[in-house]
Amino acid sequence: MQKPLAPITQVRVNRSVLALLLTLGILLPLLMLFDLGHHVALGLVYGIVALAIQTLATFKKHRWIAILLAGAWGIVQFFLPRTGFWGGSIEALKALTLYFNKLPVAMPIFGGQVAALLGVSVAVCSFLFVKKGVGFLPATMMVVLTLFALWSLGRGGLVWFTLPALVVLLLLISQNAHEKMSIMNVLPMAIAVVLASLLLLPSGRVTIPPLEKAAFQLKQTISDYLFFTEPRNVFTLGSYGYYPMGASQLGGEAEPSNYPVMLVKTESKTLLRAVIKDDYTGRSFRDTSSPRRYLYVNPRWAALRASVFLENLPPEAIRKASPLLDEKAISVQMQNTAASTVFTPVFLRSQSMQGSMVPYFNDASELFITRDLAQGDKYTVYAPIFEGGDGGLDALVNAVIKNDKNYQDILARYTKLPSHMEQRVFQDVAAMTANAQTPYDKAMAIMRHLQKYYRYTLSPKTPPENNDFVTYFLYIGKEGYCTYYAAAMTVMCRMAGLPARYVEGFLAQPATDGLAYVTGENAHAWTEVYFEGFGWVPFDPTPLRQGENQEPPPQDPPPQDEPPETEPTPSPAPDDPQEPPTPPPPEQQEQPQQEDNDPNEDLPDPPNPFPWWLLVAIAAMGALIWRVTSRMPKRVAAKAASEQDRIFVYGNAVFTILRLKGRRPKPGETPLLFAKRIDSVHVLPEPILPLWRAMALSNYSRRMPGKEQTQRALAIFTGIYKKQKPFTKLRFYFTAAFDKTCYTSLDTVLIHEIILPKTRLPSTDRNEGNARKRKRAGRSIDKDKAKPTGNRLRSEKPRRPQSEKKKS
Repeated sequence: MQKPLAPITQVRVNRSVLALLLTLGILLPLLMLFDLGHHVALGLVYGIVALAIQTLATFKKHRWIAILLAGAWGIVQFFLPRTGFWGGSIEALKALTLYFNKLPVAMPIFGGQVAALLGVSVAVCSFLFVKKGVGFLPATMMVVLTLFALWSLGRGGLVWFTLPALVVLLLLISQNAHEKMSIMNVLPMAIAVVLASLLLLPSGRVTIPPLEKAAFQLKQTISDYLFFTEPRNVFTLGSYGYYPMGASQLGGEAEPSNYPVMLVKTESKTLLRAVIKDDYTGRSFRDTSSPRRYLYVNPRWAALRASVFLENLPPEAIRKASPLLDEKAISVQMQNTAASTVFTPVFLRSQSMQGSMVPYFNDASELFITRDLAQGDKYTVYAPIFEGGDGGLDALVNAVIKNDKNYQDILARYTKLPSHMEQRVFQDVAAMTANAQTPYDKAMAIMRHLQKYYRYTLSPKTPPENNDFVTYFLYIGKEGYCTYYAAAMTVMCRMAGLPARYVEGFLAQPATDGLAYVTGENAHAWTEVYFEGFGWVPFDPTPLRQGENQEPPPQDPPPQDEPPETEPTPSPAPDDPQEPPTPPPPEQQEQPQQEDNDPNEDLPDPPNPFPWWLLVAIAAMGALIWRVTSRMPKRVAAKAASEQDRIFVYGNAVFTILRLKGRRPKPGETPLLFAKRIDSVHVLPEPILPLWRAMALSNYSRRMPGKEQTQRALAIFTGIYKKQKPFTKLRFYFTAAFDKTCYTSLDTVLIHEIILPKTRLPSTDRNEGNARKRKRAGRSIDKDKAKPTGNRLRSEKPRRPQSEKKKS
């Protein structure tokens, strides 16, 4: 007759007290961290209710009541205004996401919803983590992450609110070492120890430098890889003297500096791009791409990264057709501080950053890190080095099959022009490209025209504000520096139907030793033209310094249409023997402009997909996966000392599956009878009697099992486990991970080491003697099994048979 279930046991009391304390020690500091102290009562109510329902669910007779209450409460919430708790949880997650993105305005509005969500979540996790047999590691991780959040957000003074959680950790560690310990008896001492420890903490800030440095590095690494939402400094040619008219207007007299920037190791002339701009306003270019940032190494963005950096273009066959497209290494060492932008060629294949440089990219194919570049920073990028006009490049571009699925989108975006453009410019572009047979030939014709008929100078006349910049340069000014040429070629290529964009960066021209000493005078601007199936090709229309001073063809004055207001783009300047200007301040000190639609302003991302609460979930999930995988039967068996122990591992695993199905031995039922009964009703897809016999023989006979018996035990377990339902498998995962009795339910002291003597019988009586010993051992173990302590194949305190005492 089954005994009535006791309503309260010491185990339940211990678990309830620990769960309540852990909930208090985690919930209180979190609410204070978010400045939600006035919602503490609400959070505690939700937490206590969640704990009560979970505690009720531990009683088998009342479990259905807990499930019914939880289900009814959840259904009722859907019919409340704004779907009650569920809708509030969604709003709470949004508020938390905004909070960790430096936008705390939503936290006071949805403080009640945040407190309710935290109360339920913390209570559920606490109740699961303090279960006996789980150990202290999950709860420790929970507390450590809370303390880390307090420290990283500069709220270390809230550590006192974690006192209940610290008490729980001390109790769990003690309980792990002394399983029969009463929590209530040790609780006062644990509170005293933790309280004394907090009181003895020094009032000032006392740190160990190596540990402090390691902690800050960990914090910065987590922030760089998961929470990079801070505004950053963006590269601009204005830092090097090429924006004399301000950030909203191209042109004017440039004053380049000889400020050292970087040392570049490269084989040939290399255009190192920094920023790419697509929208021409009539006065300047600006970047209209999305401000979102993507972690370069994140596999989630692998497809986007391949598209942005043309990792799959041109096709493999074209790449192998000429050494011009061979991948080369370009190494950069910063000689001074600079903006966060990383300088790379257009076809970036891969990169290698040193130190704390964590690369990100955006939709405009700009590569940057989470901080400003500092003196001594080193990195290497791998890419082919070429530009329009290189020998053999035309043949490669023209040989590509025109099946580019992205070409139409690129064509639509990068051929846009303002409506005020003079029609005569279109006609002149059509005339100069009339004899071109291919798109590549058109781009070359435009570049050669600009190099031949326009004079290079750092001191051009200031363009009037009411004139289109490119039209003024082509028909009136007819002289300028790189930004003039790059802007003109970009606009003219678009008029010719070629997708083109404006690029700024540096020109690295190596000496005979392969090193290029790049200064502010090497800041530069050029054009990139997209060819279907091949990708972006850089074209540098700026002539050599000495320039070509031929008289430009006569043209009528440009139209006087007033161009729309736009923001200017910086322009680089080649080395010119003018009086040395004052070096500009380092780029990291120059903040992006705050003008409307400023292209140099890097806006923060939309809500980051990796908020802090998700970091806790990821860490917990990682620990859970490690725990589950390390406690699977194969892993446990691999660590066993003998084949006998491995057989018992698989036997215990099968017995655990039976327990999950509600199958347990009857009082007085021997192991073999239990196995026969289970096989007779076909509870499992495989018979377990052979496995139970193997365990019995390995325990009671002299002959130790070999690998063959172990493999047979593994095969029986695998056959049973694979055919279980997914829910049963899931329950087995958690039982194996957190139930200490999973692999010890059938294990006790090895009875054959006590009952069976080590002496050998005479050969004539050996078989008969062994049979008698096994019979006596079987009676002894069956006698033990008559007790209501469970089904055991190994007796805890076996009695020595009387015949053995006489022999000794």
